[in-house]
Amino acid sequence: MSKIAFKPNESGTATFTIEAPATNTDRIFELPDEAGKVLTSASNLAGVTGVGKVLQVVRATDSTSRVTTSTSFVDASISVTITPTSATSVVVLVWSFYANTSNVGRTIFAQITDSSDVALSGAEEMRFVVASDILNTSATLFAYASPETTSAVTYKGRFAATGSAITLNNDRNTGQLYAIEVAA
Repeated sequence: MSKIAFKPNESGTATFTIEAPATNTDRIFELPDEAGKVLTSASNLAGVTGVGKVLQVVRATDSTSRVTTSTSFVDASISVTITPTSATSVVVLVWSFYANTSNVGRTIFAQITDSSDVALSGAEEMRFVVASDILNTSATLFAYASPETTSAVTYKGRFAATGSAITLNNDRNTGQLYAIEVAA
């Protein structure tokens, strides 16, 4: 049979009270079979490790207009470089931009690639159809990568068009590319 022991801190002067909540339901609070501390709403999570924790966020912006009529992917001139803190991390990428064209029914194709122009999972090709002559229509593309390195890695946005000029961003709008390292 396991035992529960309470050990007072001899240098402290406060009283530590364990109090049951006001409930009519029996509850079991099972302690983990490992050493450590219990987290509370006041805990500082800076030193916490584990799957799903956001380790860092890197952001790039670009407000320069980019125009293409190419049906092949061209650089959107937005990139972000992140140095993963762990080779097992996953990098989530989010690229938001504004697209416009004067031709209804045109399609913009977008992708996020690594530095060797290989499209990332979830972003092989995003099709965004311009449904009306809206001056600016926003779009957001999500992707993820498993870089398996702790060296700097660069990711960039690329785009292509169908048949007529597609413009990314303009003087009033800014595209943004985020790289978010998540512990895996």
